Amino acid sequence: MSSDAQQHALEQLQNLRREYAAKLPSVLTKLEHSSEQLNAEQPLPLELLQPLYQELHKLAGSAGSFGFAELSVQSREKEQLVKKWLGGEAPTTAEVAEFVAAVQQLRVLIDASAPDDAANVLVAGHSQAVQLADADRHLIYLLEDDLDLAAELQLALTNFGYRVEHYVTLDAAEAAVGKVRPDFLLVDVMFSGDSRTGPESIAALQERAIDPLSVVFITARDDFDAYLAAVRAGAVGYFVKPLDIPQLVNCLESQLKLAQSSPYRILIVDDDVLLARHYKVVLEHAGMRVELISDPREVLEVMRDFHPELVLLDLHLPECRGYEVAQLIRLNPDWLRVAIAYLSSESDEQVQANAVGYGGEDFLTKPISDLRLVSAVCVRAARSRQLSEAIDRDSLTGLLTHARIKERVNIEQQRARRLGKPVCVAMIDLDHFKNVNDTYGHAIGDRVIRALAQLLRQRLRQTDSIGRYGGEEFVVALPECDTAAAKLILNDLRESFAAVTFNASGTTFNVSLSCGLVSSDRCAGGSNLLEIADQALYRAKAEGRNRVCEAN
Repeated sequence: MSSDAQQHALEQLQNLRREYAAKLPSVLTKLEHSSEQLNAEQPLPLELLQPLYQELHKLAGSAGSFGFAELSVQSREKEQLVKKWLGGEAPTTAEVAEFVAAVQQLRVLIDASAPDDAANVLVAGHSQAVQLADADRHLIYLLEDDLDLAAELQLALTNFGYRVEHYVTLDAAEAAVGKVRPDFLLVDVMFSGDSRTGPESIAALQERAIDPLSVVFITARDDFDAYLAAVRAGAVGYFVKPLDIPQLVNCLESQLKLAQSSPYRILIVDDDVLLARHYKVVLEHAGMRVELISDPREVLEVMRDFHPELVLLDLHLPECRGYEVAQLIRLNPDWLRVAIAYLSSESDEQVQANAVGYGGEDFLTKPISDLRLVSAVCVRAARSRQLSEAIDRDSLTGLLTHARIKERVNIEQQRARRLGKPVCVAMIDLDHFKNVNDTYGHAIGDRVIRALAQLLRQRLRQTDSIGRYGGEEFVVALPECDTAAAKLILNDLRESFAAVTFNASGTTFNVSLSCGLVSSDRCAGGSNLLEIADQALYRAKAEGRNRVCEAN
């Protein structure tokens, strides 16, 4: 995306905030007028309480997202008080008078905030490589009747790579779901002027759907009943306004990763060929990939080619015992993460225990029902995959670890030499990150690191490698990408991330990044690209930070 387009997007966001700020006086005037009509000497009329509750509910949810954090907090307190009155709790005259005075004081909070400075701005900026993948962007239906908040959320999610369609009414959203199924439904719990709540409507949709819809609820409510209704509607996420956009995106990514997981890979070693084929059919029907061998001498070759996540071993095999095969597999350090379970008709518990002691994790006894087999295999394969992820992936960001990204950079450098095409390597570091931790705490610092990791995943190609090199440092490898294209991509990322606003304890702040860039076509064949990129990063820091510097 060009700088003009980026500026246009930024202006749109700022205009939305100004429009929201301009509307606030009239909203507060309406609240003041409604509150002044309350009379504690007689039952409080529902026709006054209900609209008062809805306005406070909407204000509590939207104000914080537009930079009016304290207004959001105070509105939520008043909303909860009105909710009690709606539930039949009668206030005293003094309580009503105090409420009216408190509502009038909300106006003071407008001048205490600066929405343009506190805006949670995310500037949309796509490189050409990312635009090519736009057709594959995941679709979100946003059901939100607060138009200002919806516009803000739509722009933010678009920046993170999603395609968002906004609906104001439940009926319109239901009709859209009937035509095109989205990847996610992002739904407010309450809608003005609609007798149904979001969870009620979604629950009805779920009953008609062949496969469950992935639903994330956004709301100002954080009470048990609201959470319970969301669970009953099949929610995969629940976020209380004002929204933490990076946290919301993290939820969406986690669900997509779960849905798009590749099939578990299972190796069965059993000389009972027919039974093994039965297991294969059962497991493949459950969505797994299965390889069979009856001769244990083939296990090394198949392990290298197939890379199983779980090995099912019969205990009694031709020429050897199953536990000997397990020990053989464990001799290779690359296979230590592979789960091994014995599947045998051996019933002696001592023999079973001894076998597990020789490299296996569990012992399944034949005969085994199909249901039990699928369940047992899924649990063990999932554990193996989780272990593999834990070894290869940084626990905070989900990116490649220090060791793995170094390995990937070396692989890409060798591949670039072999194919005669360049690979660009970038070292990225957050500016003044120690100040973030010292000022706001490490939990907020972790949130900043996760936000950058999410932006890198969303904006780079699947063929690119991304790793957390350590602390607040990241490394990316861009294969078949020249210096000019890489610099454009990284500058887009830098500008977008600098525009992200983080919230902590009622205050907001932004974080910039610096980047050092090197291309393999400018270096000798044996050059260490990471060292050269790090030198370029050092120069970016020395020249003032918040910039991308190419290697000399």
